[in-house]
Amino acid sequence: MDIYPRADLRELQRYLPDRSPIQADLGDNRNLWGAHPAALDLLSRAGTREASEYPGSYAESLAEAVAARLEIAPACVTTGAGGTGVLDALMRSVAPTTMRYLDPGWPAAGMLARMNGHEPVAVEWGEGMGDPVAFAGGDPAIVFVANPANPTGEAIPDDWIRAVQERTEAVGSILIIDEAYGEYNRAPGDRTPFDLALASERTICVKTLSKAYGLAGLRAGYGVGRPSLILEVDKARGPFVVSSVASRAAAAAISSDSSWLADTIAETRANRERLQSCLRRRGCTVPESAANFVFILHPREQLADATRALERLGVRVRPFHGPTALANGLRATLAPWELMERLLDALDVLAGGAPEANDAGATPSPATSA
Repeated sequence: MDIYPRADLRELQRYLPDRSPIQADLGDNRNLWGAHPAALDLLSRAGTREASEYPGSYAESLAEAVAARLEIAPACVTTGAGGTGVLDALMRSVAPTTMRYLDPGWPAAGMLARMNGHEPVAVEWGEGMGDPVAFAGGDPAIVFVANPANPTGEAIPDDWIRAVQERTEAVGSILIIDEAYGEYNRAPGDRTPFDLALASERTICVKTLSKAYGLAGLRAGYGVGRPSLILEVDKARGPFVVSSVASRAAAAAISSDSSWLADTIAETRANRERLQSCLRRRGCTVPESAANFVFILHPREQLADATRALERLGVRVRPFHGPTALANGLRATLAPWELMERLLDALDVLAGGAPEANDAGATPSPATSA
């Protein structure tokens, strides 16, 4: 048997999103209001020590900040290079099995599963939401739930997640609750996904600072769970994954009492409702989003042409395609309203019409403090 390259990685490719300059880049769900000012202040003061010394083995500054904010023990917090890094380590800590996930869903989840020797198993969205027990399956597996979902942005009810967890507990599975976009969905202080994780030996809640906190470039994320699970993830993760400056900057953002986070979330939500309304008036089908993006359903055979046409008009979105109507569409990140107007104008050009007059006259969303 030839041991190299791994046969189960043949279908994988490098992840290479388009990074070329464009007037309105709405393709990757970053916080388009910028980065958290507390993190920027820390970065501006970083010096030789942060660059020349090894960081804490497990990003202790970040873990301690998360623990303080949630009023839990630091032993309940693991860290990684973004939420993706935490997921990668978690999957590496589990013996090869299957990974069950809702489809349409975050494509990178299947990629991470395959990288770590697991077999991705897609469960059609409607089927899975209709029967959480069947979705979780009857054999030990990794069960991945992203809430809100990506790319559709739809929120998943907590009672459904509880039903999934009850089943995963019964069969010995590992449940991942990925709350990458949770700040755009939950009320401040809603601890539900963390409480679910802390109530189980086999559940983890994964968070990232790449979205609401605007720190995608720093690659900082964390996971919350019982100490026994966190220990296994840390063992699989290895030391020195998060740099000193990323750990400290992320900690500063999480510990900050600034209104910046609440203000940008509020403006994102306001623009989300306004954009969805504008799109629906144009006849677009848009699932109700609870995230910092919207998903415009579009026929699969027209996705490539629509994406290229929008690029020529200076707007970048991300196309998704799959076997069901819900899986095919254009995902657009929410942004300050002038960028949303650019998206709407470009869609009007594609449709052969002119921008709607009542869009320009709509009530502006609240201003965001810097």
